Amino acid sequence: MKVYLNLLIIFFAVIISSCSNNNKNTSFHLPKVSQLDEDEEVFLQKKILIHEMISASKLLHKTSWPILKENIDICNHKGSYSLGVLFATEQDLPKNDSSYYKLLLNRGINPYYFKKYNTESFPIIISVAKNSPAYESKLVERDIILEINSQKVWNFRKKLRESLTHSSLINFTILRNNKIIEKSVRGIQACNYNVQAMPAPSPNAYADGEKVFITLAAIKLAKTEDELAFLIGHELAHNIYHYNYKKGNEANNFTINYLDIPKLKNLNSFFLFSTHNKETEADLKGVEIAFKAGYSLDNVNDYWRRLSVFNPSLISSSSTIYKSNALRAIMISKTLKRLKASNEKKQKK
Repeated sequence: MKVYLNLLIIFFAVIISSCSNNNKNTSFHLPKVSQLDEDEEVFLQKKILIHEMISASKLLHKTSWPILKENIDICNHKGSYSLGVLFATEQDLPKNDSSYYKLLLNRGINPYYFKKYNTESFPIIISVAKNSPAYESKLVERDIILEINSQKVWNFRKKLRESLTHSSLINFTILRNNKIIEKSVRGIQACNYNVQAMPAPSPNAYADGEKVFITLAAIKLAKTEDELAFLIGHELAHNIYHYNYKKGNEANNFTINYLDIPKLKNLNSFFLFSTHNKETEADLKGVEIAFKAGYSLDNVNDYWRRLSVFNPSLISSSSTIYKSNALRAIMISKTLKRLKASNEKKQKK
C-alpha cells in the first residue's frame, strides 16, 4: 500500500511539473486592439444578426399569413385590422444600435427627404404577404414610409397601432425608386397574434397570449414551410385555447427587434402552467389550424425526428410536460389522416 501511495505521489508530481514547465515555456503575443477595431467587429456581427432576423421574419410572415387569415373564426379578434405587411423602424433596435438602422436600412436615401419630413430615419417595409390587403394595394418590400395618414413617421408604431384599431383604411406616403407615391390599404379581420423570430441556440417555440415566438434555431431546423406551419399552429393553439385575453395588433409585429421575448401579460399568465393535456391539445389543434390554411403537412413529423437528435431521451420517454416525440408524431399523423379523409368526403359531395 505504501509503495502504491509513493507511486501515486510521484505520478502527480510529474504531471504538475510538466504543466509548470509548459507554462514557463509557453508565450504568446497579445495583439493591441483599439476601440475602433472592436466597434467595427461589433457592427459586422450586429449586421449579420439583423439580416438573419429579417430573413427569418420574412419566412415566418409568408408562412403565418394564411394561417392567421383562415382561422379568424376561432380567434374571435374584433376591433383591430390586419394589412399583411411587416415594417422595421429605428426604434425597434436598442438605443446603442440605432445608428445601425440608418446604415443598413435607410442607406441611399437622399438627405433631402430627411430634412423635408423632419426625421432622423424612415420606417421600411420588410415583407408583404401574398394575397393580403397590402399585396392587393401593391405595396412592395423596401418601400420607404414617409408619412402615415398624412402624419410624420415619428412614433410610427404607435400611430399604426391606433390606426389599425380605429379604422380599416390607412394611407401611406411612400418613397420608391426616388419617387413619392400615395397608397391606401384597407385592412381585414385576421388573427392578430404576431409571429416573430427570436434569437436562441435551441430549437423551440413559445406563446405568451399575444405573440408566437419561433427561435432562429427552430427555423433553421425546419426544412419545409409545412414544418414551420405546424410550429406556428401549435403555439397559436396555446394563445387561442389557453389564454383568456386577446390584445394583439399587427403594429407590434417586430422584425429586427432581437431583444423581444415572451412576456407575462397579467397575473393569470403566471399560473398558466403547461401540462401533457395542454401540449397534446396544442399539437392536435395546431395540425387543424395549419391544415385549414392549406398546408398539406405530409412530412411534418420529420421535424420531430430531427429534433430528437438534440435530446434522444425524448424519443420514447415523456417529460413532465411533453409526451414522447414518437407518441406525438403518431398522434399528429392520425389527426392529419382524419382531417384529409374528412376533406375528401366534403369534396365528393
